[in-house]
Amino acid sequence: MIFSVQAIACQAEARFSDHYHHFRGFREAPDCRPYWDKCIEAVRDRELLSHIVFCNDLFHIPPVKSFLLYYERDLISMTGRDDAALEPFVKKGIGAFWGMVFKVILGYRDQESVSVSLNQKFFVRTATCFLNPAQPFTLEE
Repeated sequence: MIFSVQAIACQAEARFSDHYHHFRGFREAPDCRPYWDKCIEAVRDRELLSHIVFCNDLFHIPPVKSFLLYYERDLISMTGRDDAALEPFVKKGIGAFWGMVFKVILGYRDQESVSVSLNQKFFVRTATCFLNPAQPFTLEE
């Protein structure tokens, strides 16, 4: 199966609120929208998304951890804090976004919560790894 990163972003935009209605505000609220936009930016970057998938699949590094560490400087700027501490709703919204991408769009069938030890920055303790994609896939522009 081949997934276009543009199609992944479009599906996330179109379907997120239906699948994660408790997190509709993550996409729509003005104070959360910059974080949503950063998530969309990440999935539109084929190289970055390929690395996030690779880290998830081979090393069991949750997509949330890869995303946060990749965008650390941006998140420091966005939060206005050196520790990039995220509000609980934002942290959960980012997790829901990556759940949408991996489970709903890419078709991973299982998940596992793992410790990510991001206690000095972001203050995220656990995040989800996704397991058993329904079928092999590649990403394209």
